[in-house]
Amino acid sequence: MKVTINTKISALIKENIEVIDTIAAINPHFKKLKNPLLRRALASRVTIADAAKIGGVSVEVFFNKLEQIGFEVENKVPFSSEVKRTSIDKSNVLSFDVRELISGGTDPFKEIMEKVKLLEENQILEIINSFEPIPLINVLKSKGFISEVVRKDDLVYTYFQKVKEVELEIATETTCTTENNFDEIYKKYIGKMEYVDVRHLEMPEPMTTILEKLESLPIDFCLLVDHKKVPQFLLPELKERKFDIYYNKIDENNIQLLICRQ
Repeated sequence: MKVTINTKISALIKENIEVIDTIAAINPHFKKLKNPLLRRALASRVTIADAAKIGGVSVEVFFNKLEQIGFEVENKVPFSSEVKRTSIDKSNVLSFDVRELISGGTDPFKEIMEKVKLLEENQILEIINSFEPIPLINVLKSKGFISEVVRKDDLVYTYFQKVKEVELEIATETTCTTENNFDEIYKKYIGKMEYVDVRHLEMPEPMTTILEKLESLPIDFCLLVDHKKVPQFLLPELKERKFDIYYNKIDENNIQLLICRQ
C-alpha cells in the first residue's frame, strides 16, 4: 500500500493490523490505539500528518516505521522535525471535565457550547478528557477559536481561546431538514439504503460507527440510522464530508436519521 501524509490511520490499520503496535511504539500517546473504543474514535479522522503533530514527532519518523512493515511512501519529501504548537495564556481558565458525562453515555456537546457562551473576555475554556477531542477542535475553530492540547498524567487538557468574532450558534436546522422532508427522501432511496442501529452504543462509538459506514457507502445509496438523538458532534463532520442529514423523531429515545451525499 502506498501512503502519503494525508493517509488516514484507519486505512493503515485496515491494510495491516500490525501497524497498531508499530505506531504505539513511536510515542506513548499512541498506545491509546490499542484501545478499540478510542481507536474507532480517532483513527478514521486522523491522518499521518495529524498524528505526527499530536505525537510531537516528524512525519519522517512515521514513514520510516511504516516502511519497515511493508508500506510504500509516495512522493516522500523531507519534513522538519520541529512541531509548532499554539501557546495559550492559561491565567484565566474556565474548566470543564467531560469524562463523567461521556462515561454515562451523554454527549457533552451542548454543555460545552453553553460553557463557551459563558466565557468572559480573555477567559480560556479548558476541556478535560481522556482523548483529544478532534471534532470539538474543528467546530470551535470554525467559530473563531484557537486550541492547545496538553497531555498530563494520562489525561488530555484542551484549551480554547477566542481570537476573532464569529457568531456562536448550535445549528441543527442548517444541517438537518424538517421531519416532513424525511419521508420524501426515504421514498427516493428505497432499495438503495444501508442501515445501522447505534442506540445501544456508548460514546463516542455512535459517531465513529456512522462515519465508518459512510466511508464504504455505495455512491448512490443513503444510510438509515436509528439513534437516541440528533448527534451534535456529527453534524460538522457530515457537512465537511458533503453529506446531508434528515431526521424523523419516533419517540423520546429514538430518532431515525437519513444521511445522503449532497
